[in-house]
Amino acid sequence: MTAGLPPTPPNAPNTPNAPNAPNAPPRARPPAPHGSPWRSRARRVLPYFVVGGAGFVIAYLVVYLFVFPSRLVPNDRPVPNVVGMLQVDAERALRDAGFQPQQGERRVNASVPPETVVSQTPPATTMKPPNTTVIIDIAASP
Repeated sequence: MTAGLPPTPPNAPNTPNAPNAPNAPPRARPPAPHGSPWRSRARRVLPYFVVGGAGFVIAYLVVYLFVFPSRLVPNDRPVPNVVGMLQVDAERALRDAGFQPQQGERRVNASVPPETVVSQTPPATTMKPPNTTVIIDIAASP
């Protein structure tokens, strides 16, 4: 010791036992507190994915139920094909299926018998609600 100088502590930077000393061994990195770093990163991002997914589902349901509403149990039914039937049979078939027949044009057509349905609107197999009006065009004799 030198006279007049205070004693240096054992871990002072100029002592050989100091961590920053030139011949000191490198420090070991402390272990991660909760496992690997990718897990902690995933745990930080997970709430954003959950909130984003929930927001997407809520937005989808709002659009599905309110923007483009449809009945949960639709009661639409297919329009029967009455082309080629006689007018009275076609009107009966449409009423039995729950539709309202309405006579449209009378067309002169030499290839089909008179009083036969030559076209219908809406077309056959179209899904329509009950009591929809179906217009049937009838063949007239030449």
